[in-house]
Amino acid sequence: MTVTGPRRVRGALRPGAGGPLGLRGLRGRLKGPWRVAVAEASMTPSILAGDWLLVDPSVGRWPRRGSVVVFREPGSGVLVIKRVAGRPGDWVPFSDAWLRLADDEAWLMSDADDEALEADGHGRAVDSRAYGPVPVEALVGRAWFRYWPVRRVGRLPKPPVPAFRRGPGPAPRD
Repeated sequence: MTVTGPRRVRGALRPGAGGPLGLRGLRGRLKGPWRVAVAEASMTPSILAGDWLLVDPSVGRWPRRGSVVVFREPGSGVLVIKRVAGRPGDWVPFSDAWLRLADDEAWLMSDADDEALEADGHGRAVDSRAYGPVPVEALVGRAWFRYWPVRRVGRLPKPPVPAFRRGPGPAPRD
């Protein structure tokens, strides 16, 4: 999916003037950093709708736990933003059991509390709890800096709480 011009999309982001978000390959990734505008509330309170972020498109593997990433949502291809909660090889809770992530998969979560989102009329957050592990091919880049609005300029905050407890396997490593 090639995104053209600034527009709101169902997921979480709309592209800024910083780069062609649909471009693949090394040449396209080196034209960063890209700019994106957040268009929904699933990352509240860390990232709010209307925030503008810089995205590093040069990442080729899943960054460490707690990093904020932009990726293409499985199934729809819509650009979304979530936080890395589990990396390749980690055990994560899924349904009523535990799932081990493959060597190219990550578990991505929203920061927002589902009850707060529902109370605001947004519905439940859509993240890996809904669509499962995300392959590294869907990774677009790592968001790292908020440059708008001025009163919120700075590096993106750490996760509000740990995403989940340790699973049945060995302790996760970063």
